[in-house]
Amino acid sequence: MSIWKFFGHKKPQDEVAAASESKEKGGLFAASVLLSEAKFSFEQFVSDLKADWGITLDSEDTAHDSDTMVVNVDGMMAAVSLFPAPVPNGEAESNAKTNYRWPGAVKAAQKHKAHLFIAMLPQGQPLPEAGIALVRLCASALGQETAVAVNTAGTVFAPDFYIDYARLYLDNDMYPVMNLVFFGLYSNDDGKTFCSYTYGLKDSFGREEIEVIDSAHSPQELLGFMTDVATYVIESDAELRDGETIGFSEEQKLPITQSPSAVLEGETVKIGF
Repeated sequence: MSIWKFFGHKKPQDEVAAASESKEKGGLFAASVLLSEAKFSFEQFVSDLKADWGITLDSEDTAHDSDTMVVNVDGMMAAVSLFPAPVPNGEAESNAKTNYRWPGAVKAAQKHKAHLFIAMLPQGQPLPEAGIALVRLCASALGQETAVAVNTAGTVFAPDFYIDYARLYLDNDMYPVMNLVFFGLYSNDDGKTFCSYTYGLKDSFGREEIEVIDSAHSPQELLGFMTDVATYVIESDAELRDGETIGFSEEQKLPITQSPSAVLEGETVKIGF
């Protein structure tokens, strides 16, 4: 079976069922690097992976044709494929609207003419390690001149944002949560209080998304708290349960509830912060 029957955007029915089952448990790690034209050098990609992260791809563990590469990375399978067309169904343009940090996100998404689809299969390895591998591959791919953005975690990130955070976290032995989880931010009352939510915990790590509703804390404090909690959940494989509390000190006991999300589909865990 062609590898891209599995990794492509359109899958046979049995593979759709398998992906759906995987989604309930996490383990879906994928991103689309948006390209200004259908041009991508796999040779440069291999060279950049070694220069950027010390990843040497063994030819014995690599399958490669003109537009697809399948490799073994630390016991996990990575597939990288060039599609000479935009991301289907206007997904990138729609996701770009969520990124309040990057005013140019929608414009960048609108001008992409092709995309590089990157997927990681953990194959029994720890999910956090699969996330790190995906970040490294995406960051190196974004170094090519045709790369204009990356569509992942329900949003569209700027190349410099993605690469800088990958370096900041991984060079300092921290988990690259900002590359793998999107932290939404909005206000219901013109800035008197703020709300935040995660996107990416459930599909990739098998944990419920997290929300804080109408917090009196500043946006900076709220986002700092959210990234700390998400990192804790990922690194500790922690499950936040309805009726329990969470805190980062002996005195801090923040209530946890679970209910339908204010902005996402399904339920999320809410933290009173």
